[in-house]
Amino acid sequence: MDEILGAKKLAQKIIQTAQKKEPVVIFADADLDGISAAVILKETLEILNPGYKKKGIKIYFPNREKDGYGITISALEILKKYAPAQFFALDCGISNIKEVEIAKKLGFSVSIIDHHQILDGKLPKADVVVDLLQKNETYPFKSFCTAGLMYRLMKPILDSSLLKWEPERFLELVALATIADMMPLEDENKIMVDQGLNALKYTKRTGLKALKDVTKLIDDDSTEVSQKIIAPLNSAEKSGHLTETYILLTSESRREAIVLSRALIKQNLEKKKRVQEIVGEVEERIADKNNIIVFEGDRNWPTIMIGVVASKICNRYKKPVFLFKIGKDESVGSVRPPRGCDGVKAMASCKSLFLGYGGHALACGCRIKNSNMEKARVALEKYFIKNPCQKDE
Repeated sequence: MDEILGAKKLAQKIIQTAQKKEPVVIFADADLDGISAAVILKETLEILNPGYKKKGIKIYFPNREKDGYGITISALEILKKYAPAQFFALDCGISNIKEVEIAKKLGFSVSIIDHHQILDGKLPKADVVVDLLQKNETYPFKSFCTAGLMYRLMKPILDSSLLKWEPERFLELVALATIADMMPLEDENKIMVDQGLNALKYTKRTGLKALKDVTKLIDDDSTEVSQKIIAPLNSAEKSGHLTETYILLTSESRREAIVLSRALIKQNLEKKKRVQEIVGEVEERIADKNNIIVFEGDRNWPTIMIGVVASKICNRYKKPVFLFKIGKDESVGSVRPPRGCDGVKAMASCKSLFLGYGGHALACGCRIKNSNMEKARVALEKYFIKNPCQKDE
């Protein structure tokens, strides 16, 4: 079987890290994919060295509302006290050229495991980079979410360790993350999702058992799992530098898990209501416009919701959608183009206007100075006039 580029180097690093019980920082995106990937790595290290269960692993999920996406200088300021340490960036980091340099100067050894597009072909100068979209990658299947990629990378390490472990404990997380991240359910993804949904029926993970009980999950098919399990898990709020979803997925307390499950279900209902309100606001704004793209922003739109709203508007109007949470001087945007379009390429065509951008072709985001908003709107409209979306047959 083809080997993933960087897999051997990452395996050596993880094994050596566990053997020496080196300090570890796991920095992951705060969505279900990033959280699941963080759980897989943390528990792998704990299997390899049970001493990690007591102390030695710092988990950090950035606050998109305050910090933005990916590794940020503000996050590194908080985390620098843990250096020297092994720093694993999961589901982010591939576009953080400057930030990785700073992290290394602080004393971190940086490993990036990501599945997002690589901008301009430039990779951060990390000690290890695993991203199936990098130039010389020969591995045939390239559509893993980060949790799926982590499972694919960790399984050989655990298998060769001769230690007792249960693949199902990670496969259920991979299934949830793959569905949540809307990755194609084909090839290796289909196998892992099928196995993961089956594993979910018999899960031993206290948090998932509690959430299943509270939501009364009956059928473990992807539709019901999306509504009753994934939707609440994706509605989590921050809890310090952790998230309620991470706490639930790693909890060993039935009582705590029940309380968290009920809180997540309530937050999901509130989120749905607010999303519908924002959808209505966007539709009112664009009612008299016939622009080739939807480009809107507001100070009162929560960053964590505009991606969902953008998806709904895109599906309804079949136009590229750019929605922004307007800040004092800068704004954070979520981008959702129709199939046949590439949001990352669109932003790359006027990249000088953005402070940062990246993601997938059909689900990406950006950060921009407010003074450049109108210039970006004009430039993006020109791009999509020249590069219309190819409609599905």
